[in-house]
Amino acid sequence: MTSTDRPWDIYLRLSDFRGDPDGFEAREARLRAEVARLGGTVHRVLTENDLSQAANGRARPASAFKRVPVRDRAGRVQRDPDTGKPVMRVHRPRWQDVIADIKTRRVAGVVAEDLDRAARDPRDMEDLIDACEATGASAKSLSGSLSLTDGGTDAEQMVARVLVAQARKASQDTARRVKAKRADLAADGSYGGGRRPFGYRPDPDAAKGHKRLLIVPAEAALIIEAVRQILAGVSLKAIARDWRERGVPTVKGGAWSAEIVRDVLTKPALAALVPVHDGEGRVEYRPARWEAILERERWEALCAALDSPTITLPNGTTILRKNGTGNEPTHLLSGWARCHCGAPVKAGGGRGGRSYVCTASAHLRRASAASDAEVAGHVIARLERPDAATLLAPPPAPGVDAPPLREERRRLAEIGRRQAAMHALGEISEDELRSGSATRRRRLAQIDAALAATVAPDPLAEFRGRDPREVWAGLSMPRKRAVAAEVCRVTFRPSTRRGPAFDPDSVQIEPAA
Repeated sequence: MTSTDRPWDIYLRLSDFRGDPDGFEAREARLRAEVARLGGTVHRVLTENDLSQAANGRARPASAFKRVPVRDRAGRVQRDPDTGKPVMRVHRPRWQDVIADIKTRRVAGVVAEDLDRAARDPRDMEDLIDACEATGASAKSLSGSLSLTDGGTDAEQMVARVLVAQARKASQDTARRVKAKRADLAADGSYGGGRRPFGYRPDPDAAKGHKRLLIVPAEAALIIEAVRQILAGVSLKAIARDWRERGVPTVKGGAWSAEIVRDVLTKPALAALVPVHDGEGRVEYRPARWEAILERERWEALCAALDSPTITLPNGTTILRKNGTGNEPTHLLSGWARCHCGAPVKAGGGRGGRSYVCTASAHLRRASAASDAEVAGHVIARLERPDAATLLAPPPAPGVDAPPLREERRRLAEIGRRQAAMHALGEISEDELRSGSATRRRRLAQIDAALAATVAPDPLAEFRGRDPREVWAGLSMPRKRAVAAEVCRVTFRPSTRRGPAFDPDSVQIEPAA
């Protein structure tokens, strides 16, 4: 089969994995028209999405020149033998598919929109030139910047090499300018620009070069309430559903998901912090020029909680937190109430309807609806008692002056970095470094304990001064589960009654410790 008989690949690189703002269908149509003009057909459309990994492990848009560590077949990161640093390269899986199609002569060539849409790494261009030269394939672009005809002439290859080097230089220059500008803004405590964080809006009256944010009260109230609920055991999915049902729009005007809620709540801007990257993978947070929605300690506690699959309530009860896209618990007692044998119970089906069953044995089955009603009635009755106003209320914050403590913590961290550098240069001994580190760690632990005590969440905040029955009726199931687990301990005992009727005495409800 000659080169003219073979079809062509279309290579289309997107800049946003959530959708193509330039109109994906129109761009593909233009490329298909070019293949037709060349007298060929389309073998396949290879779409490259530029992605990188966020701190939480999720994909996010990346630059066209985003490099990742090169790994061997065993998955190990390859390192430079001289410097020991990871070998970095632009990772384009679909581009490698194009090269493979050309090498195996499946296609007559590839059509892209522009040379810098196809490759900005000289290595990628060399792969293309080698493949085309070996098989007589062609590479074309709509703009004419990429043109390798029937393997490519010497002049075409030279132009391609020069243009890809220029594209790489432009990418590096842009990245350097953006990084420097963001570093300057961060050092000044200013907002780095771009899409506003949920909860804030840009300050139009800020001095030139000093970008600040202003709190959006309605959005800030939602954030504060969501953080309180999450620290009490409510899932991100439940928060997202609540905001959707209220008609709250995202910053982009879309609908909420658990991942978007997580992204919003873990932004340092909420704690009036600006991240400063040192180029070695470390991040330091500096005070921002705007008012915080969350205290730093509360924001840090939230981030830690979101990284954990479980949450331990103040009374010691551990409940499962479902922050992903899986099913949420729909029964009040599932997962935290106990069978008399000590194992937790779960909700299951059966001929008699939904029931709680022991997770360790088949010796227990209790009607879930009746059991839920029994426990809910107990919780409401407990919250209606006169002493409920102080039930589980966190102790008043001690007389802690948080700002100086935060500054001392920042200063101690800086001292630690300086001591490590001095040790590397031989200016202090190993014993001196170890002694200073131990003293610093002890003081940091004292500071963290003092600051943590000032942000203890109130597990029953919405019940203070309100009708418990009315409040309970308006809670979501995840929140009801968290409240019930705070107020009581539930154990299913063997029933002393015979017959199918529900035995309320078999549900032992005790005050939580």
